[in-house]
Amino acid sequence: MPIITVLLISYNHIDTLEKAINSVLSQKTNFEFKIIILDDASTDGSRKIIENYASKHKNITAVIQEKNIGGTQNILEGLKRVETKYFAILETDDYWCDDNKLQMQVDILEKHDDCSFCAHNTLVDYQSNKKTKPFLNKKTQKYFFPKRITSKYFIEPHTSSRVYRASCLNLAEISDPIVATYDIATNFYFLTKGNLYYIDKIMSVYNYSQKGIYSGVSPLEQRYRSGYVVYLLNKDFDFKYNHLLARFFARRFNLNYLDYLRLKHCKNLKKLDLLYTKKLNEFQEKFLHNWDIKPLVQFKIPFGSNKKIVFEIKREKARV
Repeated sequence: MPIITVLLISYNHIDTLEKAINSVLSQKTNFEFKIIILDDASTDGSRKIIENYASKHKNITAVIQEKNIGGTQNILEGLKRVETKYFAILETDDYWCDDNKLQMQVDILEKHDDCSFCAHNTLVDYQSNKKTKPFLNKKTQKYFFPKRITSKYFIEPHTSSRVYRASCLNLAEISDPIVATYDIATNFYFLTKGNLYYIDKIMSVYNYSQKGIYSGVSPLEQRYRSGYVVYLLNKDFDFKYNHLLARFFARRFNLNYLDYLRLKHCKNLKKLDLLYTKKLNEFQEKFLHNWDIKPLVQFKIPFGSNKKIVFEIKREKARV
């Protein structure tokens, strides 16, 4: 019986599709695993390739959408099909680069019942300028919630690096599917269910191609989505972790310090909800109306041995 399901999320990734699939098929394990390839009505010929793989490999199931349902819903369709102890998600414009990745992560989760997921480092490959860099620069193995959610210890491993414990996911308690499918939200969600075991080794590659679910939208919309899902998760937990999550919301929206303090210390939940929705609406106006945000002046002041305080003045102007 398979112990883990790998969800491959496909949408017009024909140039990288086979590399992603092969990187999963090449995994060396002492257990069985199943692969579900979910294609969101691609128009570039991906469907034929996926169906060909499914016909040749008994552990591959193809789920082909006839009409585009969007990235969030496509991942959700995969999550509903998970019946194994563990699962992983890989967009087909990314790939795994270590054949022992699954074995290593499953072994760790089998030994550490307190961990809700296991992740590792990722190489970011910037397709536009052919530069690469590690996604993270952290070393600590275990991350605990909420004690580790500070600027010093916080870690947000890339989605391609994560293996989740399926029993920790309860879709019924989530108000919006995006909480279970968007990287920063799932990171926080699973931290509320257990600890994260982090392996400081690069075993996946994130192709920043500006064609993915996240990289394919504008920087302003990226920030809005990240802030929005943090708000939704915060609300789903009745703002129990607001003193921690407010900082991440404020960072996404570049809130001034006073606005951040108002969010962090507001005790009236109804008023707190209104404060969040107000900031969401204000920021949404910026990317809906194609605002230009241009840095004008930046000051960096040394703080401590290897830190800096950064002050930046930006010009925000709506395009006509």
